[in-house]
Amino acid sequence: MLKTFVLFAIAGLFWASCTHYHYSPNLLHTPYLTQKNDGVATAAIGGSPTTLNIDVHAAYSPIKHGSVFVNFFHNRSSFERSIFLSNTNYQQKVRGHLIEAGIGAYRPLFFGTGAIYAGIGSGAMHNDYDLRRFADLRLNRIFVQPTFTFKNNWFRLGMGLKLVRLSYTKGNVDFRIEPSDIDVIERLEEKSPLWFPEIGGNLGFHFKPVTLYAGMVLVLSSQVFDYGLDGANVGVGITYEFQAKLAKKPRKNGS
Repeated sequence: MLKTFVLFAIAGLFWASCTHYHYSPNLLHTPYLTQKNDGVATAAIGGSPTTLNIDVHAAYSPIKHGSVFVNFFHNRSSFERSIFLSNTNYQQKVRGHLIEAGIGAYRPLFFGTGAIYAGIGSGAMHNDYDLRRFADLRLNRIFVQPTFTFKNNWFRLGMGLKLVRLSYTKGNVDFRIEPSDIDVIERLEEKSPLWFPEIGGNLGFHFKPVTLYAGMVLVLSSQVFDYGLDGANVGVGITYEFQAKLAKKPRKNGS
């Protein structure tokens, strides 16, 4: 299992090195929930040689077999490009964010916990091409995510498949940007919404109530290259499990 995860992580780093402008995936959130009042909060940092990503997740089970969650994702990257028909180089900078919320249903199994989550969110990607040239794209994302999680006293494992519907709702584009980027944006507007799967997981070691983990997600679609999307996110993070704080203390005799 560890060897497989390492191989996927190497593939993810290669995939993530592809230049991107208009979408970046957040890490796959797989909450370790088994009963009512279970909850987790997670923070992670990841990306690629040109990208810095910050992931924040939180999930809570207010009822038996049911949960709610929120996700926040921030992306920042910078890479060198050349102006069309010129030898002049410049640094293109990208900033993006995504905020999501949703619900889930889970069921403990003999080998772990099976769950399915559904969420909706919105965000934006801002591209700064220097010389006061820019491209702002607003996006919405809807997803359904079946997951499997396993945990014991010292180990955590989460795996999932996210089915994504990505739509671009609004844009503000300076037509002085590179012609190749204008072409991509026009095709995005024409083909939106995009549908594609993302696969990922995380592997961690638990030191009650904290887990230190490594995680990754891959976009399984050729649209990564067609529309300037980021193909992967690889990172490390920390998870805090707070169900122990919410559990009721046993009453003393005579109280």
